Amino acid sequence: MRNLAQQIYGSQLTEYSKKQTQKQKNGYSSRLGWVFVSKDFTKETTKAVRTYGSLFNVSKDYTYFTPNTFYRNDLRRLSTLRWINAMSIDIDAKNGENEGMTLPDVQESITQAGLPMPSLIVQTPSKGFHVHWFLEQPKRASDKLNAHYSRIQTCMAEMIHGDVHAVGPERLFRLPTDENTVFHSQQRVSFDELCEWFQLVQEQDQVDVHTYKKGFCKGYESLLKHPAVQKILEGVNKGQRDTACYTLALAYKAAGYDEKTAEAHLHNWNQKNVPQMRQIEVKRKVKSAYNGRFHAPSAKKIRELSGMLFSYVIWEEAKPREERTYSHIEEWEEDVLAFIRAQGGQVSGSQRDLAEQVTSSVDAEKKIPYATFKKVIARLEEQEILSKRVSGKGRGASTELRIIDEVKARRTQSEASKKEQDTAPKNNGLNSNTIKDTVAGGKALPLSTGCILALPKEPSTPVILPTYSTRSKPAPTPGNVPSAFVSALYNRSFVDGRFIFRAWGKVQLAFKAFGITYHSIAATDDYIRLAVDAVAVTVEKKGSMLAGDFQGDESFLKYLFGTMKGLFANYRFDQLTQFVREIECLGDITLSHVGMKLEDELKAARVVDRELVKTKLAEIEREQSARQRRKQYKNHSAFDLNSSLNQFKLFMKRDD
Repeated sequence: MRNLAQQIYGSQLTEYSKKQTQKQKNGYSSRLGWVFVSKDFTKETTKAVRTYGSLFNVSKDYTYFTPNTFYRNDLRRLSTLRWINAMSIDIDAKNGENEGMTLPDVQESITQAGLPMPSLIVQTPSKGFHVHWFLEQPKRASDKLNAHYSRIQTCMAEMIHGDVHAVGPERLFRLPTDENTVFHSQQRVSFDELCEWFQLVQEQDQVDVHTYKKGFCKGYESLLKHPAVQKILEGVNKGQRDTACYTLALAYKAAGYDEKTAEAHLHNWNQKNVPQMRQIEVKRKVKSAYNGRFHAPSAKKIRELSGMLFSYVIWEEAKPREERTYSHIEEWEEDVLAFIRAQGGQVSGSQRDLAEQVTSSVDAEKKIPYATFKKVIARLEEQEILSKRVSGKGRGASTELRIIDEVKARRTQSEASKKEQDTAPKNNGLNSNTIKDTVAGGKALPLSTGCILALPKEPSTPVILPTYSTRSKPAPTPGNVPSAFVSALYNRSFVDGRFIFRAWGKVQLAFKAFGITYHSIAATDDYIRLAVDAVAVTVEKKGSMLAGDFQGDESFLKYLFGTMKGLFANYRFDQLTQFVREIECLGDITLSHVGMKLEDELKAARVVDRELVKTKLAEIEREQSARQRRKQYKNHSAFDLNSSLNQFKLFMKRDD
């Protein structure tokens, strides 16, 4: 026990407790940590120890311990964690889960998951297992590290059939003894190695989900045909029956079955369970599902029950253009070409004036937005359908547009019309019937909810250009990457989904450095525009595969990260500068109202740029203080002037 404890905690525990005189002389150590032990998880039976001697003595009477240490001896919380020493997974064998699992089974699942050999495996009285990987170097706890630890821990638990709910670096595990230790090695793992494993699993899951269509259904009726749901329909064990019955009832509900038909199907399904549920319980679960607020089953529950990759998005059929608020960019391309063709195949003037003249083919009152007009011209120019020549500078500049390949132009028009008339279901973005699941392929992903709706009014569709990538088979692009960002890379011949996913990760990290959450990026038009601009700047400096001067993935991604940070820093500075100019012109009362609105904004649950709001509040306080000082100075100057005048009058009277 002592050798094992020293292997886990190292210098975080001492051999003997310090005397008070030593503490006064040397001060309190910021390296030492407290280990919590407990008998039954209750607060009354939990105590903290800081010496190896104490830990060895209490091990005979206590059952559980914390592999990681804390800086307080009275509070075992995530916020009081000091050192992370191990990655620990709880493989539960209660309620029929993992029934009959043996040590070789655990070792086999670890090998299949691609994880390194663990340092310690302890068997619990319920025939479950606690698996520990000791870190080569302890990691200092922080909010960011704790969160990533839990993400990796959850992923590892899913891969080796562990308990995905028993996660967190502050948790208690069973104390190892000679009797319950079934595996022990001197193997240690670095935290960076676990991070790399986690990233590889995420990337592989993205490839699997998109390649084999495991993650997306084209309609609710497809749920019941999915292999993961089919596996649950084959019957489940004790401990899973209630959840499985409710989940399947929701699947039947989403697929359009009435309550009685769904109940009949589930009574037949119940005969495959071991043991079977009572018929009244099946009836209650179906009634609860059909009368409840959920319209479809949870993808997470289907993954847990089936042990298979599963996530899904339900798409609505695309509406005709006449019924849509926004038009697709291909439709605007057709309108722009029709406008130029009506002018004899060539037009000239300022781009804004030209955009004002382009109207929708289905609604003459609807004009093309200026930003969309520029995108359309750029796309047609890249496809060598249109030529653009600009003469002059600034407001006096004139743009000449001319159709140079009528065959391609007609083909583009034909394809756009065909796409519009196609009656097959189309991906039309997230909508009221979309099932939002922030986990894809069974692993935690930073999905950006509403990443399609939050884009500019006419989201651009990627133009697939010839690729010179060295990869023989490009991977599909993850669905959580905004389409405008995907287009910015596609249009420069970066078509491999793995590269695009990594590039979007660099953009997210750059925004995170400024306190911007993942969800806020895709929900803010300006942020998406900055990300697209960052791609353009990076390509200009680091090249592209299309031009043949590409300098490699790592160089490109590193420069993209730095460029994104620089662009956002400039963007935030410009916003703040404009704000300062505006408040200088406000009256005192209006200025106070603006400050109160900003304070209310900070109290909201979600703030897009909290740091910017705080800085604006600070600027308001500075402005108010400056105004107060000016008033005091003015009053003081007036008082001095009056005093001087009074003294002068008295002096003149004495002379008289």
